[in-house]
Amino acid sequence: MLRYLRENTGNWIIKLFLGIIVIVFVFLGVGSFGTKRNDSIATINDDPITIKEYQQAYKSIVDQMRARFGKNLNDDILKALNVKQQALDSLIEQKIILAQADKLKINVSDKELQETLLSIKAFQKDGKFDLEQYKKVLSLNSLNPEIFEELQINSIRQQKIKDMVLSAVNVSDLEARNWYLFQNTKIAVDYLLFDPKDYSDIHPDEDQIKASYIENKDQYKSEPKIKAVYLKFSPEDYKDTVSVTESDIKEYYEQNPEQFKIPQKIEARHILIKVSEDAEEEVVKATEKRAREIYVKAVDEGQDFELLAKQYSEGPSKENGGYLGVFEKQSMVKPFADKAFAMKAGEISTPVRTRFGWHIIKIIAKFDASTKTLAQSSEKIKKELKQQKLQNLAYDKAGEAFDAVIDGDDLEQVALIAKQNIITTKEFSILGEGINIADNKGFARAAFELPLDDISDVKQFGDSYYLIKVVKKIDPVVQELDIVKDRVRKALKTKMQIARAKEDAQLYLTKALEIKKSDTKVLDTEKSVKKILDKLANDHKLNIKSTELFIRNGNVEGVGNSPEFIQASFSLNNNNTIYPEIIKTSGGFCIIGLKERQLPEESEISENINSIKDEIIWRKQAQSFQAWMAELKKQCEINYDPEFLN
Repeated sequence: MLRYLRENTGNWIIKLFLGIIVIVFVFLGVGSFGTKRNDSIATINDDPITIKEYQQAYKSIVDQMRARFGKNLNDDILKALNVKQQALDSLIEQKIILAQADKLKINVSDKELQETLLSIKAFQKDGKFDLEQYKKVLSLNSLNPEIFEELQINSIRQQKIKDMVLSAVNVSDLEARNWYLFQNTKIAVDYLLFDPKDYSDIHPDEDQIKASYIENKDQYKSEPKIKAVYLKFSPEDYKDTVSVTESDIKEYYEQNPEQFKIPQKIEARHILIKVSEDAEEEVVKATEKRAREIYVKAVDEGQDFELLAKQYSEGPSKENGGYLGVFEKQSMVKPFADKAFAMKAGEISTPVRTRFGWHIIKIIAKFDASTKTLAQSSEKIKKELKQQKLQNLAYDKAGEAFDAVIDGDDLEQVALIAKQNIITTKEFSILGEGINIADNKGFARAAFELPLDDISDVKQFGDSYYLIKVVKKIDPVVQELDIVKDRVRKALKTKMQIARAKEDAQLYLTKALEIKKSDTKVLDTEKSVKKILDKLANDHKLNIKSTELFIRNGNVEGVGNSPEFIQASFSLNNNNTIYPEIIKTSGGFCIIGLKERQLPEESEISENINSIKDEIIWRKQAQSFQAWMAELKKQCEINYDPEFLN
């Protein structure tokens, strides 16, 4: 393969970005925690996954996430995203797929491999494949051409298997239509809300408080606390050992051209006449007429645009004469941006409609797209590269220390090897109060998960990496009533308010259903429901509320994110106009009645049918692949210690 590359270097134009190499690095990994052991942590039909492979995969996923989250990445995010399980699952699935490729004799030709390598932009210079660049990129990632090409072959074989599995998935027009109807049917409801906070007259007495305390003593224990020691590996510790050369800066500049492009910008003012997206046609026309009258004042009569904006604009920039500042095209909604960036400096547009209303735009100045020079970018690149090197070095040092832990050294020995001081915390709770760490709560949560005297794996908080050891645990004890009395009173009052609100909601729902059953003079379903709820509201001094039209996967204005409320609402129809159960939401308990149901227009369905089919195919392919993989896993003997992932 290398001979072929040398002979044809001048003819290769790289077509795509780092697609293949990124996939390989994510799932097969680059770099490591630095462990020297190759013990297997899992087996698939006796095929081992080594701790080295696992650590490589884990680090690669973490590096990807660090690029996404930056300094916000912490142990909580890694746990929430279950990165340890992700890394192991990716390796298990990879080995299962490759086993299937072996079984089906799926091979990769030299031509396929060549085309894959030629599609990787990281290996090009000036638009052409460069052999030295190829070697350099691989070397930076601790790979050589032979290993990398083998990884590419395995990646292509895996993709061939996946394509075979997914090729049978299809979606009919009828399925797409029904799905679109399901997702885009809208409904509006009337409802009565029983908010526990409205029951302000509830005041528990001393006997009730005492009884609640006795019944719920475990809720009033002191917080458990622990004391820990730790080693900290900060990038700043190594600032005198890292340097960035001019060659490093130039290479980074050449390899990341998109970072140094300055997009076209404009400076503008506008006058906004508001009109909602779903406004009636006559309202739209009336507001457009107003906007055109203002346009005439600005263009034909030559009146000052800034003063017109202060007088007529209905947008937040009104007081500043409609001034929007300097902005890129992508920062504005599309109709506005398309029009504004097609205009010349000094030009005033005819009214342009967006979801906010009608805009009259005046261009103050235009700034052409450009690219920062190497000289202009050098200091920023140097700073970023140095920080990146420092970050990697701190991580590597922490990894080396963790290697020593794996080899059986205690924290004192590890500290000597790493030339770091052991830092001791004071006693702290799960909230991490008083710990001098970039992420106190994250540190505390990580420490609380450790058994006494165990040493953690490498943890990141802020820019630094830590090894933590818990040296003391203080168990919680039940606190005396005098200490927690206010907490008991507050909790009991809330509980009693909720109970009263729920009781009243159930009572009035029963009345509503009785009225509905006895009402034989109903002429219209919607009027019937409104009449019933109005009667209850008037008779019992309740407030009836109404929603706007909403869809199944949206929030309901005034109610918020309540799947139960939405599900109950969409179960309503002309035969079931009042939901037969009370619904609990974040605001309280609701009685729900049908107000309006609206189906999407056929023209809307036809317009979106292809994109809906694509969406369903993507989802079905994912489900199909997971089902196929689950079936293969059943046929495999997969062994690993779940404790390893804790």
